[in-house]
Amino acid sequence: MLSMSHPLNCDLLCHVVDNFGDVGVAWRLARQLTHEHGCVVRLFVDDLNTFAAICPEIQPRMGQQTVDSVNILPWSRQQQLDPGDVVVEMFGCHLMPGFIERIQRLGAKRVRWFNLEHLSAEDWVEGAHLRASPQPGGIDKLFFFPGFTAATGGLLRESDLLARRASWDRLPSARRIALRSLGLPPPPEHALTVLLFSYARGGLAPWLQAMAEASRPTTLWICPGPMRAEVDNWLSMQLATGQSTVRGSLTLCALPFVPQERFDELLWAADVCVVRGEDSFVRAQWAARPMIWHAYVQHDQAHLDKLEAFLRRYLAAAEPAVHDAVTAMWEAWNEGGELRHAWQEFCARLPQIRRHAQAWCEQLSAMPDLASQLARAWQAAPAAPAEASAPMPGAEPLK
Repeated sequence: MLSMSHPLNCDLLCHVVDNFGDVGVAWRLARQLTHEHGCVVRLFVDDLNTFAAICPEIQPRMGQQTVDSVNILPWSRQQQLDPGDVVVEMFGCHLMPGFIERIQRLGAKRVRWFNLEHLSAEDWVEGAHLRASPQPGGIDKLFFFPGFTAATGGLLRESDLLARRASWDRLPSARRIALRSLGLPPPPEHALTVLLFSYARGGLAPWLQAMAEASRPTTLWICPGPMRAEVDNWLSMQLATGQSTVRGSLTLCALPFVPQERFDELLWAADVCVVRGEDSFVRAQWAARPMIWHAYVQHDQAHLDKLEAFLRRYLAAAEPAVHDAVTAMWEAWNEGGELRHAWQEFCARLPQIRRHAQAWCEQLSAMPDLASQLARAWQAAPAAPAEASAPMPGAEPLK
């Protein structure tokens, strides 16, 4: 077991693939381990330019820097440094050979090695969580799976997150101040506010047209990303960052990139959150708002299995009308279906869906958070070696 006589040195290593979710998860975990668990954290990242989009303090050309008490290092620095007490390999990111050799040389009495995997609600995750994959040199790498049950590693959640959101909900002025600071006009009175942070998806025009023709005003906040082009096509104009325009009942606002901690405020300010991948997906659940999840598309359609598995858990206690409206909207969004009718049914059930989202958030909050469970696992006896050194089913990115 690792000694607790000194602050634990923890290395997090993250490969940025093609979106922000992987580095977003790594950055949240790094800060929580630093501020709530007293760890000395080094975060190795291979794409500091992408990282800087969600953390403006990052200087991409610097060889080493400290931001929010976390030490940020470029990926290649692994080759010159010894590992810390704990090594967390984010999403199977394949550490550099020299770093692996040092881990193996120091051995299990000196280093605990984890592979933090992608989030999934599938049943097999419970059996794979904390299983060991024996590595050369007599050290095990433990698979650590986030999840939605007590048999998994839980979800990232700062200790004060829900209290901060509750305080926000009690203060109507907080929403106005946050939107003003982002340069966003206040939505029309009684408007439905929708946050759009999705992967590319065609066939958006009927959804946008439905909002433009609706009797209730709608304000659509469009995050940077591929959906901006889809919106521009419908508008027949290029909506510049910070610009707003109106079509019928629909006001469209093009958002800038915001620091990660400000993204929560956008989720809290929205009536409906369209989110993607993993990081924003989890934060929308803590926001306790009606949401639509766009799963990261995988070539073998495994993302649809992930979608179905989550919907089974998420809607297990839902009213039938909520179950049907959410399922239809999520499936239409993820399978390229026609959105107009599904959206209208979804909107008709928004009060019930919001109550369900709040109940789901309360259910999740009864479980220990991921960072706390990971910290406890550092002190636990090594898990039994697993057949799990073979590839895990579905262990591909949600991003």
